[in-house]
Amino acid sequence: MVHIGIIERLSKILKAQKNKQEPVAQEITLFDLQEGQIISLDLEDWVIEGKVTYRQQPGSVLYWIKSAMQRQALLLDKATPDQAVVLTLFPGRLDEADEVKTEYLLDGKRYFLDYHGECEVSVSGKVPVGPGELMFWQYETDQRQVYRIEWQKGRFFHYDGRWIDVFEIEVVA
Repeated sequence: MVHIGIIERLSKILKAQKNKQEPVAQEITLFDLQEGQIISLDLEDWVIEGKVTYRQQPGSVLYWIKSAMQRQALLLDKATPDQAVVLTLFPGRLDEADEVKTEYLLDGKRYFLDYHGECEVSVSGKVPVGPGELMFWQYETDQRQVYRIEWQKGRFFHYDGRWIDVFEIEVVA
């Protein structure tokens, strides 16, 4: 009996040593997603069409996602790891970056400037902006609704959106 127990223990030790040398698969986070991957959000599947990475803000990415006929953006920032912003692009009109205000009244809601900045972005896939310098302003209401403006090479991009909890996003494939 003792002999079988020793052989069994040696077998387990050798098996553990063998498995020790195999690389451990890294968990894919929401910040590691690429074009063509599918996420589930609001009970729908969305295909990632493109990605904007904000270089001077490590951990900030904006994914462009598509579901059926809808196209939206999903903004993630490691500074707020438990939340994300779902954004919808809409037409807006500004001529110069110095025309951007610190407060806006849109559809009866008052938006206050939360933060703004300027940084280099890298892009991949189908996105409205290009690589290079990008300025941005993000506004919020007291109900945590979001209005975001981006400016690049003389063009403005306007988004409205809402905060969500990241547990509402699931990586499907």
